[in-house]
Amino acid sequence: MAPTSEALQALAASFLDRQEWFHLTVAGALPGPSELVACDILREGPPGLARLVCHCSGRRYQLLFGWRPATTAGAVLAGRESFLAGSAEDGGTHLLVYDALADDELLIDLLELVTDSREHAERVRRLETLVSHASLVFDERLFMKCYRVLEEGPRPEAEMMFRLDDAGFNALLAPVARWRAHGYDLAVVREFLPGALEGRLLALTSLRDLLAHADEVDDAGVDGDPERLEQEAAHAGGDLAAETRRLGATTAGLHVALERAFDATAATPAALAETLRQAGGAPLEEAAARIAALEPGTLGKTIRLHGDYHLRRVMRAESGWLVAGFADDPLYAETHPGPSLAPRIGSPLEDLADMCFALERVAAEALEQRPDEHGARAAGLAGAWERRNRSAFLAGYFASPGVADLVPTRPGARDLLLEAFVAVRRVRYEATPSAR
Repeated sequence: MAPTSEALQALAASFLDRQEWFHLTVAGALPGPSELVACDILREGPPGLARLVCHCSGRRYQLLFGWRPATTAGAVLAGRESFLAGSAEDGGTHLLVYDALADDELLIDLLELVTDSREHAERVRRLETLVSHASLVFDERLFMKCYRVLEEGPRPEAEMMFRLDDAGFNALLAPVARWRAHGYDLAVVREFLPGALEGRLLALTSLRDLLAHADEVDDAGVDGDPERLEQEAAHAGGDLAAETRRLGATTAGLHVALERAFDATAATPAALAETLRQAGGAPLEEAAARIAALEPGTLGKTIRLHGDYHLRRVMRAESGWLVAGFADDPLYAETHPGPSLAPRIGSPLEDLADMCFALERVAAEALEQRPDEHGARAAGLAGAWERRNRSAFLAGYFASPGVADLVPTRPGARDLLLEAFVAVRRVRYEATPSAR
């Protein structure tokens, strides 16, 4: 019992047009006609399940459609009417076709399909997000990401996870399965750790603990005394410096594994300077010129980067810090210039700059939540917190084995490059409202 591919294609076009995430991908332009690239019946049912790959407005999209007889579909769609795609006929049976995300039974079947029957689940939970993928949690132990917007070739996120796992890097949410068909990555499954804490939440908790005492700090000279401010930051109950140092060491392990898993080449002054010019424009021209004049052969290597390394991409679990995510959403790819999900190659200092800028931004965010009357004292403490945790993060990184060959050998060149890359992030942040 299954609708025809023609019927499913007709429903796919109208269904896509009703999805907010679809209109975000076409950037407000009038969508063009939809062309069916592939229609695979995964389960005839009832309930039935099909995978559609459609081409529209220069992109390819995956839709997972389910169907049931109209007499039984109501129970599945109750309260989820927006998931309905339309109706179809099969041998005189009236079927309702809908987004398969509405149907727990089909989603549990989907997990078995994606993992080649290696994984089974009793329950599924949907995570509501306006992104170009669907997020599903099975039995609170497995996380599946089903891509709605498809990218040609290997998906950088999926490729990164499995290559790192093969290279022996275990400080990540372990990959479980990768679903590919028709030349596209369609879904990935990884472990899910409900007890792990996002790095950004840990940072905000630490800052709130420190800033809560802003009104208790003796303001007689403290506001302008960096040493006193550093002492206050160090003695706060929620001091995070030991953890950020560990995060630096984990980041070093990530880069060493990336060098093993992907190609690496020697970094050149000209290439690094050009990266700055393209990313930062005129404000970075002076720094780019100084970098172009550096001595060749002393600037470390260019490697495959994480590419979007910030506090939301890492989590603290019982075992330590874990890399929990990668830049993998075409809807938000404008935060980095270039093709939507192109692998990023560059100096490891770029990932470090991402995290340093993240520490800067989370300190600013915590300050924005403070009462105005404590502004000066709170700002001094937040600045001390940022400096302390940035120093700890970098110390943990540079003291780790294996990174000496990846970064500039001279501290002056290293500091110059790192500060320039952080400046790029500031310029990009100011120029990109969606990054805020």
